[in-house]
Amino acid sequence: MISRVIILIIFFFTYYLIITGKSKNSVAAFSMGILTLIILRHENMTIRNISYFVDFNMLGVLFGKMIIESTMKQTGVFQAIAGYLVIKSKGSFLKIFISTIITIAFLSTFLDNVTTLLLFTPVVILICREARINPSLFIFPIIYAANIGGIFTIIGDYPNLLISSITQKGFIEFTSNIFIPVFISLSLIIIYFIISEKEIRKVNPERFHSLLKIQPRKAITDEKLLKQCLVILFIVVLGIVFYKQIGVESSLIALAGGAVTILISKKNFKQVAINIEWDTLFFFFGFFTIIKALEKTEIIYFFTENISSITSSSIGLILIVLWFSGIFSSIIGAIPITTLMIPSILVISETFPFPNELWWALVLGSGFGANFTINASISNVVVSGMIESNFKGVLSFSNFIKKGIIVSIIGLTISSIYLIIRYFYFL
Repeated sequence: MISRVIILIIFFFTYYLIITGKSKNSVAAFSMGILTLIILRHENMTIRNISYFVDFNMLGVLFGKMIIESTMKQTGVFQAIAGYLVIKSKGSFLKIFISTIITIAFLSTFLDNVTTLLLFTPVVILICREARINPSLFIFPIIYAANIGGIFTIIGDYPNLLISSITQKGFIEFTSNIFIPVFISLSLIIIYFIISEKEIRKVNPERFHSLLKIQPRKAITDEKLLKQCLVILFIVVLGIVFYKQIGVESSLIALAGGAVTILISKKNFKQVAINIEWDTLFFFFGFFTIIKALEKTEIIYFFTENISSITSSSIGLILIVLWFSGIFSSIIGAIPITTLMIPSILVISETFPFPNELWWALVLGSGFGANFTINASISNVVVSGMIESNFKGVLSFSNFIKKGIIVSIIGLTISSIYLIIRYFYFL
């Protein structure tokens, strides 16, 4: 009983540190995770069996992907893509806006949201300055697009990796079941911004005179390395798609791709380590430990019983999971709420007639909920810091949430309709 109370205190204290910003997310999660191990050492929760409490398969996928992405970044390929978009638009801001949104959403299905936004944000800042427009007209939509694009695939965002790792759902199964609501929502959100923000349609093409002089080909600094990285990335993604058929865990595939990338780039581990998102890896390590402690001390079952007792309706429970994960993702973040919900859904799905629908509801809820607030997603936080250093006061919490709520509600509403149709179709 005492250990349950202590673990619950650690859990809420970790969230307090994260939400208030009194400590970096990674530091708070990792330090509290280690403290959890110390407290539960008498219950066989030790470093020796830490693999039971931490999903090293997911961490391996992340680590391998980070190595490949950091190497691609050095080739200048993303700057070349951005320059190409501006030139092809012929100075039309509306075309630049639509093509950039679609490109970012597409890249986020395979690359990390943070990486995609870090590479495109400087270009978007430059475009906003040249066009002399309010940067929020462009910055907010690209953040939303990256988060939405990340919902498409199991490697597009961290919550998806968590869910696919636990449920063992493959790439094709995941994407085929998620594609429709994500595609429709992204399309509606693009239309919403074009209609609601009149300035997007009225920017004079003459303002982009200097940007039209960019030569995308020259932006690529190492064409040979880029081609090699693209081949490796293609093989890794293909391997993750068919990892069940080839009998190799997705983490080994990603790590092998990362190892080959290091070899061909002729860099050492010290050079590679600079571009690895260690904060993200340590965050997961610590947070996995805390969540497993909640499960081990049976605190999580109290939470589970309350969710399942809210309604006796199957479709009602599916929608509760969707909106609950969506709303709470905006408060405590998409990753924490997904991590918290997984053990609950595992228990509920044992007796639930439509277990897959619960997982799709969690994927869509946590994904669209990430657009509610700045603190809901790691990529939101990272980009907001970059923007604040260039445009003071643009990315405030209140400014972000005014559009974020609308974007999230569009996504959650479309997802609700989609899940209802699926439910009655399979009934």
